[in-house]
Amino acid sequence: MDLAKFTFSILYNENYKDNLKRALEEIERRFGKIDLISKEFYFDFLENYYGKEMGKPLKKLYLSLRDLKNKGQLVDIKLESMELEKELSVKGNRTVNLDPGYLDESQLILASHKRRGARIYLSKGIYAEIELLYVYGGFRPIYWTYRDYRDVRVRSFFENIRKKFLKDRKNLL
Repeated sequence: MDLAKFTFSILYNENYKDNLKRALEEIERRFGKIDLISKEFYFDFLENYYGKEMGKPLKKLYLSLRDLKNKGQLVDIKLESMELEKELSVKGNRTVNLDPGYLDESQLILASHKRRGARIYLSKGIYAEIELLYVYGGFRPIYWTYRDYRDVRVRSFFENIRKKFLKDRKNLL
């Protein structure tokens, strides 16, 4: 079994803070306890893409789950996350966008239901994409890496998750 630290990025409409709270509660109920959570970030370019559907203002945060999980669970976690997005929708529009992924010693992988060039098909309509690579002592973006994941503050947060992953994995051995 190949273990990883599962992560979520959550984009949410600030006018629906109750839905963010519900999303966090449901993530813990469905997938496991949260151990690390970032500060809230504002990226104006995300509003340009998601603002039509989700409204404004949009904020984003990142988190990791406490317990290590089998990487093979990514597909089911993505599918269940998509269902949760629907449950938290208002008039057919998402108020919360959940992007699950996982992190190990060398990479951050994100799940998507959208087919694109660098994505690898897993199953059930879900693809995986390497978002960040850990090389030369830090996470580095790849040319297709989303702009928010390129941000040094976001990469630093994922480097902290990586440290926690390495410690947690060592404690399991």
